[in-house]
Amino acid sequence: MKEDHVFYSAVHPHEGQRKFVLRGLDGIRAIAVLLVVVYHFWPQALPGGMIGVDIFFVISGYLITALLLREGAYTGKMNIVAFWVRRLRRLIPAVAVLVLFISTVALIVGGDAQVGLGRQILGAFTYSSNWLLIRAGNDYFTQTSPELMTNFWSLAVEEQFYFFWPVIMVFVFMFTAKWWQRSLVPAILGTLSLLLTLILGALGASATRLYYGTDTHLYGLMVGVLLAMLLPWSMYPPADERLYPIVGYGNGAQGWIRQVTGWVSLLLVVPLALTLSDANPGLLMPWGLLAGSLLGLGMIQALLPDVRGGTSGAFRALLSFPPLVWVGQRSYGIYLWHWPLMVLAHYIFGPVSSPWVNAVVLLLTLLCAGASYIYVEQPVRALGFHGALSSWLTAIFARTGKVVPVAAAVLTCLALIATVFAVRTAPNMTQAQALIAAGQAAQDQHQQQPITSAPEDQQPAETPTALAIPDGVSVVGDSVTLAAAGELANMLPHAAIDGEVSRTSSKAIPLIKQQANEGTLPTVVVLSVTANSTFSTEELEELYETVVADGKRRLVLVTGRGPDSLPWIEPSNQAIRSFAAAHPDTVSIADWQAASEGHPEYLVSDGVHPHGQGLEVYAQIIADAVQQAEASLAHSTLAPEHVQGQ
Repeated sequence: MKEDHVFYSAVHPHEGQRKFVLRGLDGIRAIAVLLVVVYHFWPQALPGGMIGVDIFFVISGYLITALLLREGAYTGKMNIVAFWVRRLRRLIPAVAVLVLFISTVALIVGGDAQVGLGRQILGAFTYSSNWLLIRAGNDYFTQTSPELMTNFWSLAVEEQFYFFWPVIMVFVFMFTAKWWQRSLVPAILGTLSLLLTLILGALGASATRLYYGTDTHLYGLMVGVLLAMLLPWSMYPPADERLYPIVGYGNGAQGWIRQVTGWVSLLLVVPLALTLSDANPGLLMPWGLLAGSLLGLGMIQALLPDVRGGTSGAFRALLSFPPLVWVGQRSYGIYLWHWPLMVLAHYIFGPVSSPWVNAVVLLLTLLCAGASYIYVEQPVRALGFHGALSSWLTAIFARTGKVVPVAAAVLTCLALIATVFAVRTAPNMTQAQALIAAGQAAQDQHQQQPITSAPEDQQPAETPTALAIPDGVSVVGDSVTLAAAGELANMLPHAAIDGEVSRTSSKAIPLIKQQANEGTLPTVVVLSVTANSTFSTEELEELYETVVADGKRRLVLVTGRGPDSLPWIEPSNQAIRSFAAAHPDTVSIADWQAASEGHPEYLVSDGVHPHGQGLEVYAQIIADAVQQAEASLAHSTLAPEHVQGQ
């Protein structure tokens, strides 16, 4: 064989199957999208289901590279512009329909559903969603006021890959002649992406930055690219089966190893998704996501055409199971629709809704994705933008059968108008953000005023053993406390209120210890950080030792309220109740969870922050717990022998 161009491989084009389709790949797509959907709908059932996105990345990296290599093998060149047009045909039509529909419904729902809509639409059509989300501070892992198009971050990463990778490939083939040299490029890029993730993580970058960043999430795509480079003819394999032992790596012991790797990878996907969790971002990024990528690699390589004999046929048949193929073919639409529909349900029914809501949303997702696949995606892929539009216009002006296309045109125009109104009327902040901003102003004003003494009937009695510590109350909390700062200041004018967004127990306890060391810690300390923290027994013991071990102060712990998407709240509440039960004389509970039970009207749409009457109830239960703690302290100072017996 003669090396007639730079895309030459071990299989000459005239020996290959130009229209080859990799059987079983749709099954892997189905597994990937189902992992993501279950993770989003039922996060506690599959806490690591986000690895489905990384499996998608491996598929995209492999398939795009392999198809470009096939084009190069048969034409001697890669038409990058034509490739970009094909990608736009595949991706943009479904996005356009979804944006018009979702924006229209968001306008009807109103409120938090519209926040950031203009930025989201811009990101959707420019495939820059991931970087816009990073700039906006959107937190993928702890969203309580989710945005409609957060899931577009991964589509942005893929489209950016589609843009720059073909260009890089041209230069790679210009300056390298050996396939092993070309394979080094994705290997090096993937390694650099991993190293960058580790370095930025060590420097304190947020989990959101590490997860959304194209540079820090490139390794999955490069794993797929590497596979395509190692077997460059995999999408145009030889038609003559006798050539496989010569050109491939799937016979004998190698074949069995690859088959076993495929089966093991398939069997480990769900256990890995059950093991990983966004509660441990240090393990998840990059190692957990890399493990998901490698499982994707393990499954795909077992499908490649040079793996023959043994169990290879059974493996391909399993991943070609018709329901899996159906889901896999529509995986793009399913991924596209499931999140916005879920978010709309969140704002319509509230963050704590019937399990049937997610089931209905899943059914709507499948219906929308199926309709999009048949009536939007496939026609544009087959006819192109111009051809599909011409076909639509022809149907509109036909003598008969034009009711459906005319209705579609009218609905499209109305949806476009509604989308413009939805963007123009979108609030600048969510309800929670507005509450927190108002609370911050109230807290700042309260901190500028002199702290008054506690009412006389709430002060510890003056005795010869009077406490040599400041009188008063310190309320240390998170954004829930900050939102209620005004109400707390009214009910506890003698309290120092210090609420801060995203404050956790690991940040609050050192602050309290510092005040204790400086001698500025008052007689009653209130801690309310359950919305962001998983309390450990060690933390509570450390807090107790700092505040009340000597019996001279009292501690008030506030329970939390939140949706299932914040799985740490309930364990923290249980830890607080157990700890208070073990120290009944010195630790009190302000039970916000119990007080807000059955009162969704107390909370804004995120299911965490109180508003209206909820703010008053939250402040009241803290004031009641403080009064109880001050009464206990007054009683203990009158009976010092009781303190000594603690």
